[in-house]
Amino acid sequence: MAENVSVELDLFSGMPNPAWTLRNAEAAEFQRKLVSLPKASEGRIANNLGYRGFIVRTGATTVLVQRGIVRVTQDGGTLFRTDSGRMLERWLLQSGKPHVEPGIFADAEREFG
Repeated sequence: MAENVSVELDLFSGMPNPAWTLRNAEAAEFQRKLVSLPKASEGRIANNLGYRGFIVRTGATTVLVQRGIVRVTQDGGTLFRTDSGRMLERWLLQSGKPHVEPGIFADAEREFG
């Protein structure tokens, strides 16, 4: 993945979602975590109102992380991975703590029970 990795907390409809860019070390950590996840044959990404997880973009790659499912779209292909325990999803939320308004952060954090 390229060094410029943008993260969007997919939460709102009709207004901009909170977004930030990972620093180089964070981008490398994200990549390590992503490739360590087990591959899955498929997954279903919900398009509900409210919290919808994270959209991570770098170059031509888009990664959707939502409730234990990870969908990676790259070079016209799609593959799925399993985020058991939602560890990658939790890590992404923590990476945004300095960039997301505290009330919005707390709302997103509640999604993890």
